[in-house]
Amino acid sequence: MFYLVLLIALLTGCSSNEKMTINNSYLSLSGESESWKVKSYDIEMTPNMSRAGNGKVIMKDKTNYNTDLFSIRVHAVIDNNDKIIQGKSVTSSGGKIDIAQETTGTTEITEPIPVDNINNIYMVIKWQDTNKNKTSEERINLFSKKTFFN
Repeated sequence: MFYLVLLIALLTGCSSNEKMTINNSYLSLSGESESWKVKSYDIEMTPNMSRAGNGKVIMKDKTNYNTDLFSIRVHAVIDNNDKIIQGKSVTSSGGKIDIAQETTGTTEITEPIPVDNINNIYMVIKWQDTNKNKTSEERINLFSKKTFFN
């Protein structure tokens, strides 16, 4: 009986002329560069906050790659302003770390990101390249408004 009353109350509340708009957006992004693949980098946007991450960064053609420096920075170009929305760094002093497969982790973004205002989303990966004995950097384009909506 309680559930019937609750159902009627919900249906009565839904029959008003008021319109409620919820603007939630979800992007699951991927991309690749010469040395790296990014899979399932997620961005969830609500009117109150945004959340980014939960992706995988995989080095191409390697099952393990030991080095002492690795970092990612995810940039969102919003209304033509470039902002870093997520970053992760892994360093080692003394020993080496395997960076062939890394996760991005997840971060909450306090200011909402309206999907209509996003021009580009890209990731910059830096690592100590043991083959070249130098720090290497590659950019991976994850989202472009020009190609996404056309």
